[in-house]
Amino acid sequence: MTLTQRLAAELRRERSQPVGIDTGKLAKPLLAHLGIRFVFGAGIALAAGLVAMRWGPLVGGLFLAFPAVLPAALTLLEREEGASKTDIDAMGAIMGALAMVVFAVLVAAGAPVLLAGLVWMVVAVALFYGLRVGIRRLL
Repeated sequence: MTLTQRLAAELRRERSQPVGIDTGKLAKPLLAHLGIRFVFGAGIALAAGLVAMRWGPLVGGLFLAFPAVLPAALTLLEREEGASKTDIDAMGAIMGALAMVVFAVLVAAGAPVLLAGLVWMVVAVALFYGLRVGIRRLL
């Protein structure tokens, strides 16, 4: 199945699912899942610490900005729901990261944090809707 076909299937699935929270899953976390999250989070924090020790806290801080639970979440999601769902979430993380780069550039250039935050939200939403429109055109 091609990426375009997987995206089309995901869009159809997304439209058919109600939005909500399954509170039952919150009450019963699986210890294996918590362990995977802990290992990924600790590993990324350790890597950021080692980078900070080698190249200083400014560079190390950039690595602490990495979403430590993203690899764990994508790993668990792939196990439970398959690669097509993981692809979509990974693309969403990439769009959010691109929007965060815009935020960081604005703050580094001296823009007020509130303004940079608003620009980040606009860029993230624009990327999301731009991707959806692009996918629909491919179909």
